[in-house]
Parts: sequence; structure tokens; C-alpha cells
Amino acid sequence: MRIYLIRHAQSLANAENVWTGQRDIPLSPQGAAEQRAICARFSYPRAEFYFSSPLKRCTQSLELIYGRAADYLPAALSECSLGILEGRPYTNLDDDPNYTAWLAAPNRPIERGESFNGFTERVCAGFAALLSRCRAAGVSTAAGTMHGNVMRAVLHRFADKNIPHGEWRIPNGGMYILEFDADDELVSWSAAPGFLFV
Repeated sequence: MRIYLIRHAQSLANAENVWTGQRDIPLSPQGAAEQRAICARFSYPRAEFYFSSPLKRCTQSLELIYGRAADYLPAALSECSLGILEGRPYTNLDDDPNYTAWLAAPNRPIERGESFNGFTERVCAGFAALLSRCRAAGVSTAAGTMHGNVMRAVLHRFADKNIPHGEWRIPNGGMYILEFDADDELVSWSAAPGFLFV
């Protein structure tokens, strides 16, 4: 079974460098235009089954890429809840003290939000449930739009645990491909080059 993981296009919050978390923020006009431009240059692979986080930035991205709505909207694949940080501006996530503290103390939740470990367990359980759902339906290919942190959690757990969560590079519109055997064990993974440096 082959799963295509695609990060959503730029949202309004991404464009403004604002912590988004589980706020239901739509795509920015620039993000939508950039996603259309990527689709004009590259062909995202078609699938038998389509899924998405239920948040607008993901559902809108799926519709831009594939011209259709998702078959499945698992809440477990929503972005992490960042509690009191949501809606606040940041300069650079890679060195933001709030983000690095969240990663450094994985069992401590952000106030009114999730801990890093709680978030990753939720996401990975949701992704495992997605695999089971596809397997039960006899699906051999599935494609879905996800959030950056959600993709990092899935890739770290299912693709390569030697790559730390924060070191997965996933631009808006970027895609990774995961291949699983009949027992849902990973066979291979790859970054889709044309979609990672656009």
C-alpha cells in the first residue's frame, strides 16, 4: 500500500508568522496561488482514497490539488493544540523559545494545549487507524493533506526514527511517499524531489 503525504499550502497564519495550532485558518491568497503553480508544474499522483485533516487549510489544499473533497477527515490528524500560543506571532520556529521548550520537555503540555508526546501519540494512532481503514477497504493507494507537525510526527515514527522531529523539511505543498507491506510494515519511504524544493 502506498500513501502520499502532502503538506497543506500556505495559510493566512503562515503568511503572518502567527502560531496556528488548531485554529481553523483558511489558505492565504498567496498560498492558494503558489499551490496552483505547483500543480501546473508537477502532477501529484492520483489515489483510490483521499484523506485530510478536517481543518480548512488542509481541506482547501486537497481540493486545489485533486479537485475533490476528502473521503475521510480524521480529527486525530489535526495539528497540535498550542493552547495559549495560538494566535501569537513568532519570528522563526526553529529558534522560538516556546517551540524549543515544547520539544525539550515532551511530557509537559503548553498551557491549555497538548504535550509533544501526547500530540505525537494521538497523530500516530490516527495514522495507524488510517492504514487499517485503507487495508479493510482493499485500498492500495491513498493521498492526503496534512499539517507540518503532523507529517513530521508520522515520518519520524513510521519512516525513520533516526531523523529528529524538527529536522524533517516539509515546505507547503511538499510530499513524501510511504510504502507499506500487507502487514502494514514500512517497506520504503522517499521524499518527492520536485515537491520539496519549489
